[in-house]
Amino acid sequence: MWAEQQHVDLLVGVGPVLVFLDGAIMPPARNRVGPKGFTLVELLVVIAIIGILIALLLPAVQSAREAARRMQCSNNLKQIGLGLHNYHGSNRSFPIGAQRSLCRANWRVVVLPYLEQSPVYDLSDFAQHFCSACSESSSYGFLVGHNTHLKGLVIDVYECPSSPLDSTSTDVGCNYDQVQTHDYVGIAGATPDPGGRAVCSPQTGHGGIFCRNGMLFPMGITRIRDVADGTSATLMVAEQSGLVNKKDVRSAYHGGWASHGCWQPSGCGAITDVLDYASSDSPYGSGTSTIRYPINYDVLDVGTNSSYDGNTVLNSYHPGGVHGLLTDGSVRFISETIDFLTLRQLGAKDDGTVMGEF
Repeated sequence: MWAEQQHVDLLVGVGPVLVFLDGAIMPPARNRVGPKGFTLVELLVVIAIIGILIALLLPAVQSAREAARRMQCSNNLKQIGLGLHNYHGSNRSFPIGAQRSLCRANWRVVVLPYLEQSPVYDLSDFAQHFCSACSESSSYGFLVGHNTHLKGLVIDVYECPSSPLDSTSTDVGCNYDQVQTHDYVGIAGATPDPGGRAVCSPQTGHGGIFCRNGMLFPMGITRIRDVADGTSATLMVAEQSGLVNKKDVRSAYHGGWASHGCWQPSGCGAITDVLDYASSDSPYGSGTSTIRYPINYDVLDVGTNSSYDGNTVLNSYHPGGVHGLLTDGSVRFISETIDFLTLRQLGAKDDGTVMGEF
């Protein structure tokens, strides 16, 4: 009993420190130290490290995304090439690049059934026009009964995912109805002709130069047998998905579905061959381009000023060049540093010259 009382006295007597008879000591609760938190300096260091890691990883992520977009853009051209070849198999020729009269359909329309877009094609009324209006007061456009299903319609295979440009831009020529402005253009040829032949129009009033030495040119057709230079060395469709001096001049005058035309009091709209244009005529087009300037040329020059010109530039947002569909159906990435003569030779199907590497 005395021992127990002594134990209690010891416990009470030492105050906040618990001392047991066996010598064990328990420290007071207020002196126990828990886990420390981050200091402000440590927190700032951690944030800085995370910021550096993000800065290092962001370019890699963006590069990976561009690689995926670039692959999709290439696949789009492969699908277009397959569609054009299936068209050739059914019709024994490739389509007319751009038909006479502005409001007719260009090659992008007639190849739709071969791009798994038969419903769109079947709804199209080829007796009506494919022009977009320029304003509310325009006497033409996609009115009731005039292919209204094309207003605002975007066919993915005609869109390059790397391009930030509006798919239905009203800034491209007359496109009040906001129809699709395509990112791929048919190659009508190249000027000057690499073989020195008379296969191009003279310098026209404001439309530039139009040629017929390519695969998809205005008012004419081509066949596989016409490709004397080889299908693997002849460009048929190329990318046109960038800006020229901050201006959108993709070949989509009155929208990307419209075709070739001509304005002149003398009635040049009745001409059925680009060689018959006079220097005073003012032809314009949509859907095709004659190569006259280098890839990613950034000057609004003669023939590149407007979406109706004949020499709209091949360009893109891909670093260093554009995708091109060759006549054999293959797709190549063509560098913007390609020798310009070689580029022109690619645009001409039968110039008979020896082409360099590309």
